[in-house]
Amino acid sequence: MPFYCRILVFLGFFVISFSSFSQTKPLIGQVLDSLNRPIAYANVVAINQSTQKIGGFGITNDEGRFKVTLVPGSAYLLRVSFVGYQQFERLITEWDSEVQMQIVLKQSDTELGLVEVVSEMPVTMKGDTLTYKTDAFTTGNERKLEDVLEKLPGFQIDDNGDVKVQGKKVDKVMVDGKTFFDGDTKLATKNLPANAVDRVQVLKNFNEISPIRGLDNDETLALNIQLKDGKKNMVFGDLTAGAGPQERFLGHANVFYYAPKLNLNLIGGSNNVGEQTFTLQDYFRFSGGMAGLGGRTGSRVSLASDDLGIPMASRDNAASLETHLGAFNFNYNPSKNWRHSGFLIGSSSDNRLGSSSFRTYLNSGENNQELLTSASRVENKSGLLKYALTFTPKEETYFKYSFFGKLADIQNGNLLNSNFGQIDQNLATLQTRTPYSFQQKAEWYHAPSEKRVYSMEVNWEKKFQDPLYDLSSNQKPFVGLFPVMNQESYQFLQQQEIHTQTLEGAFNYYQILNATNHLNWSLGHQNISQSMFGRLDQMDSDQVFEEFQNDADFGFQDIYLGMTYKTKWKKMIISPSVFLHRYAWQDQQFGNELTHDKVIALPGFYSKWNIKSTKSLTYRFQTEANFMDIQKLAQGLVIQDYNSIFQGNRMLENGLFTTHTFNYNHFDMFSGLNFFGNVNWQRKRDEIITTTDFAGINRLLSALNVEPVNETLNGDLRVDKRYNRFKLAAGGRWNAFTTNLVLDERLIRNEQFSQTYDFKVTATFFKVLEVDLGYAFTANNYNSGALSNTFSTHSPEVEIDLDIYKGLKLNADYTYNSYLNQASGVRSDFEFLNAFLSYQEEKSPWEFRLSVWNILDTRSIRRDSFSENLISTFSYLVQPRYGMLTLKYDL
Repeated sequence: MPFYCRILVFLGFFVISFSSFSQTKPLIGQVLDSLNRPIAYANVVAINQSTQKIGGFGITNDEGRFKVTLVPGSAYLLRVSFVGYQQFERLITEWDSEVQMQIVLKQSDTELGLVEVVSEMPVTMKGDTLTYKTDAFTTGNERKLEDVLEKLPGFQIDDNGDVKVQGKKVDKVMVDGKTFFDGDTKLATKNLPANAVDRVQVLKNFNEISPIRGLDNDETLALNIQLKDGKKNMVFGDLTAGAGPQERFLGHANVFYYAPKLNLNLIGGSNNVGEQTFTLQDYFRFSGGMAGLGGRTGSRVSLASDDLGIPMASRDNAASLETHLGAFNFNYNPSKNWRHSGFLIGSSSDNRLGSSSFRTYLNSGENNQELLTSASRVENKSGLLKYALTFTPKEETYFKYSFFGKLADIQNGNLLNSNFGQIDQNLATLQTRTPYSFQQKAEWYHAPSEKRVYSMEVNWEKKFQDPLYDLSSNQKPFVGLFPVMNQESYQFLQQQEIHTQTLEGAFNYYQILNATNHLNWSLGHQNISQSMFGRLDQMDSDQVFEEFQNDADFGFQDIYLGMTYKTKWKKMIISPSVFLHRYAWQDQQFGNELTHDKVIALPGFYSKWNIKSTKSLTYRFQTEANFMDIQKLAQGLVIQDYNSIFQGNRMLENGLFTTHTFNYNHFDMFSGLNFFGNVNWQRKRDEIITTTDFAGINRLLSALNVEPVNETLNGDLRVDKRYNRFKLAAGGRWNAFTTNLVLDERLIRNEQFSQTYDFKVTATFFKVLEVDLGYAFTANNYNSGALSNTFSTHSPEVEIDLDIYKGLKLNADYTYNSYLNQASGVRSDFEFLNAFLSYQEEKSPWEFRLSVWNILDTRSIRRDSFSENLISTFSYLVQPRYGMLTLKYDL
């Protein structure tokens, strides 16, 4: 189908959707008390008298005004309620959308019946807690929690399963008040059954530690998923099994048990159709909730990641994916003072990737382009374990001990063909590693009086990394970087061991001066010790590579004293801070030791203006001292890729970063308009950057503190407008980077500007068909010296959920992508169509489902990337068309 025909089809859907919207009519009004004062946050519900279901709802704003969008032609019972007032009821059949209805609530002598009234409210607000009654927003087609959350006002779910509410990322997820897999949002959104969810609570400024509640500026955002009464004190969940042609298989199990004292969650799954509940990327980012203490004060040691050089597979860039998962979570409260909690996660994957990339190196020579094809296989086995003991003998005392461990066995094999100039090089690489880490943490908080709070935190962590790199080539590698003896073929084996141990502790004293002012004094210490060993051997050769030997030790110490002041003045919260650090670090390599020390003051500032209860503006300023780790200091050469070698620099100093962040939040249930925006500007002085010396396409990399200031400017904006059967959503993201690098001993200014815009309209027809029409545009512009290129992608999409007849449902989604490389004029069009037909009788636990992915049998997609010394355009192989028949049983 031609591109313009597709656009006409999308416009046709939009016109139909708009006609559906035009069939509604708003009811506006104002709620006052007996003294004619407006009542904010009153609940307004219109119940359709024919169906006895909620036809529309609203919440009054600060002026007591509300707007409820209804479908004309039906009779509605209008109910208005607020705590402490008698419920107001009126039957309405006709109304003028231009005339405001005035409702006066009378004070109530009793609150009997309050629980019954609240249970009908779609949205209730109390303090910092916003509660959604999910049945008012869902259609019954939802399968998992993520499907429910996408229907709620102000919620956004990204491709990784991360949840944002009112533009802010959710930090913690709980189920009936108990932590779910340490708050990991993805395991919750991908596994909790939709039919078990009764309410979703948004908990702003969440802190489970009562002695310091309200004293910090973290603004932690948590979700509490409240289960339906029928799902408590019993086992519930679902079991799924499926098979299809081409030896496709899928098995998945979610089993949950929630009781007042004991909660158990068991998740298991195995498939080769690309359903990735827990990925290698999730493993690396999973911290178990035990973040370091130094980051709070502005200190950061940039420890190298365990996943360096490992491609992250996903359904849209892999030729095949096979994943397996077993996860167990528990919470046990033998008494109100003691709580035991923890989880165990085991996963494995076997993913295959294929790509062809056109690379443009940012060197000073004329010959700077390479065609690289690769076939990769990434195998991973990983495990995560956490146990936590919490003791709260009384409200003013809190103690918690945590143990967290993770380990992995990773192999990444690649077959490569590099075509550069007149040289055709065949290579094989194998990267393996078995990293592990163990952490222990103890926390103690105590408030002996209303004016004083003490806290103590201690962390200990041990990490181990053993990257092994095996490189084989039919051509002499690294020509121009170091001499290699001539052979018919070449094989190198590089072995490394990196040990890291961290011990840190912090003592805090909170002095509450009065209800609106308090001081926080902090005293802390951080000690990091690292050792690194490395060597390089060439198979079938006696050549000794002394320049590749590493035997280095690194020590880093930080002692700091800090003060934070927090005050509240009318609608403003202001909180300046300053931390005085004394840093010392030393590295020893082959008997030669270098030492450094310095004193740095790191100021910070936090302010929040609560313009209205539905509007706020937050500003944060943070100064950060960013330090190197042993891998940037070690002077022995290290092979990083088939054509790049890295050498550390012992003379590195720390970088000094300043970050300004603005956040605007407008959440208005009265008008149905939500508006969220963020801007982040960071200036990096003396940043540790990568230097590159080219020899053809071979690269010798090192690290250097660059004098010019590097800058990043990021922003995002999101707007959504909700009507009765209609929802509009639009957003944009902008990322601008200015980086000064050293290429071939020349200072080069690299610039990158990425922009993404998306628009989505959701409409419901006759209560059986929901249509989502979307459009996204992405453009990435890269500039380095005289070299410039822009890559753009247009992506219209449509998704439908259709109730065909008595439990027979159809779900389908279609996305069209038009990719353009402007410099070469290369255009690539690719599209995806997936369809899912399911059948489940009412009140039956059995569901039959026929799934077909990639119906149009698209075989490859286009992507682009930009690094410090090259621009790449990728063509990735993707999974071909495949189908599956699955059977699901609801426990």
